[in-house]
Amino acid sequence: MSIVYTDREKCRECYACIRSCPAKAIRVREGLAEVIKERCVACGNCIRICVPKAKQAESDLGKVRQMLSQPEPTIALFSAPFPAAFPEFHPGQLVTAVKKLGFSEAMEDSFGAELVCRAYDKLMAEWAGKSLITSTCPVVVSYIEKYYPRLLEHLAPIVSPMTAMGRIIKQSYNPQARVVFIGPCVAKKAEARDEKIAGTIDAVLTFSELKEMFAARGVDPGSESIGEFSGPKPNLGRLFAVSGGLLHVANLSDDIMTNEVIDAWGRGYMPKVIREFAEGNVTARLISVGFCEGCIDGPVIDNDLSVFRRREIISNYTLKHSDPERTARDIEKYSGVDLSRKFTSQAVTLPTPSREEINNVLEEMGRLDPGSRIDCGACGYRSCEELAISVCQGIAETEMCWPYLLERLRVTQRDLVQAEKLTFLGQMAALGQMAASVAHEVNNPLAGVLVYTQLMAKKIGDDTLPKATALNYLSKMEAELTRSTKLVRNLLDFARQSPPALKQVDVNDVVTQALSLVSHSAELQNIQVTKRLGRSLPKLMGDFDQLQQVFTNLILNAVQAMPQGGKLTLRTTADEKEIKVEVADTGQGMSREHIRKLFTPFFTTKGKGKGVGLGLAVAQGLVQHHQGRIEVKSEEGHGSSFTVVLPLKMEEHEEPA
Repeated sequence: MSIVYTDREKCRECYACIRSCPAKAIRVREGLAEVIKERCVACGNCIRICVPKAKQAESDLGKVRQMLSQPEPTIALFSAPFPAAFPEFHPGQLVTAVKKLGFSEAMEDSFGAELVCRAYDKLMAEWAGKSLITSTCPVVVSYIEKYYPRLLEHLAPIVSPMTAMGRIIKQSYNPQARVVFIGPCVAKKAEARDEKIAGTIDAVLTFSELKEMFAARGVDPGSESIGEFSGPKPNLGRLFAVSGGLLHVANLSDDIMTNEVIDAWGRGYMPKVIREFAEGNVTARLISVGFCEGCIDGPVIDNDLSVFRRREIISNYTLKHSDPERTARDIEKYSGVDLSRKFTSQAVTLPTPSREEINNVLEEMGRLDPGSRIDCGACGYRSCEELAISVCQGIAETEMCWPYLLERLRVTQRDLVQAEKLTFLGQMAALGQMAASVAHEVNNPLAGVLVYTQLMAKKIGDDTLPKATALNYLSKMEAELTRSTKLVRNLLDFARQSPPALKQVDVNDVVTQALSLVSHSAELQNIQVTKRLGRSLPKLMGDFDQLQQVFTNLILNAVQAMPQGGKLTLRTTADEKEIKVEVADTGQGMSREHIRKLFTPFFTTKGKGKGVGLGLAVAQGLVQHHQGRIEVKSEEGHGSSFTVVLPLKMEEHEEPA
């Protein structure tokens, strides 16, 4: 895993990390901004600007706590900008506070800067031919190793102050000690793990992580006594934390009239000056470059002081604790420490898409026409073209383009509004169809009743109404009114399906009872009935009457589908979870279009006057109340099969579909 990583739960798809990354090391997948380990230079800028704290760096807190629990001495090595990171405390109080945590000593890495700056002064005097790029910033080193490996020969082969102090301690001061660097830089974690200089620093803590340790142990540096830093004493090397500090300590001039030295520290300058140097547009002898505006601008100094105020704090601290003679003696004492280092190419490349591939992405986003490209930067990239290239390279998504996404949302909204209108019109049409069907079915029997009523009234008036004729009229009127009553009852059943009154039910008994109600009709139509009811079926919780209504409806439909006779098969089976009841016929069958509409209220395949299409809709609702389903198979000319699937155990909180 990379030193920097993404907390997936906190990422809010704002793409601020993409805008801040100098190395295109952020890949977006399904909206999540992930760090690409191979491309990341650990600058920590994404951590600085990520408000939701989704971007984080690996922590050595556990490792340091383990070190402090062991008998071997552990030295806290403070980075030069520490006075600006803890302005509320006296520097000596931090010494006492870290010793309270278990550190044996506290030192300043600024003495390493004293040796490094002198090494640069000497190198500049001896170096001939090609220009030099400073290598004190680990972000710059990683950036060149990965993106400009052809410039490795221009990197100064000198270690950073942190590594210099690690070597001083390990090679001379106390070889048995473990060294924990404490600073403002995430990239120092990566530098400490670099195999070319590994072994000099055992762990790296940020200033924020040190504060976590203080809080966890209940240590308040402000209430501690003032202690003394141990080890070799720095002097002007403390200014190394400030932009231009290296040049000042090394006695190198960045006079613009000589154009021999360029001081280019800062996020906005670093990538540009390296690119221009690679292109041959910068020819200075020395390019002093760093990702931040000096180490006092590191990504994990968590206070609101400006770099100008921090610079002032460092300057005052340097003046107050200056001891040139002591520093000179220590420099002479440790002058034999090896400060050299090497670099290796870690070149990473992304595929170069063709013009056609880029244009295809731009067209998808509606940005193919140059006049339509607004280059708003909301996606995290500087231009629509750059986003399209990144999409082709597989590290970005078209949905990152907010104008494109908003346009899609607008289109979707319009489609939804239109669909809602069509749905409403469809509902009104269905309501009209229902009203027409109900009016037709109710009007016909009522018209018949009216006719017979008028006939009876006329014949009674003429004294010509025999008793038998009157009874015949009344019988027909009763039949028509019964038909109307049945229609109204079906409507009420459909509109107000009551929840089932559950009790243990034997499904075979329900099917047998339902068959007995329609068996006479089957006999009249010469239909052969076959019962294949499973033996020893488990009982299920259900409403006997509602299930009987379901099976009666299905059996009656099957009988009506075979007006010329046929075969009706009733089959019940069960497994560990559910019972299946199949009602199959060898009737006319149905088309796919009819099957899709089968459970639609008021849809029917029966002839005029033989039904209004509520039976199956009611049956489906009753089955769903039992948390079951109805499966249908049918083919025109080859009959139909309806299978009711009922669970043996109903979920207590499940709502019917």
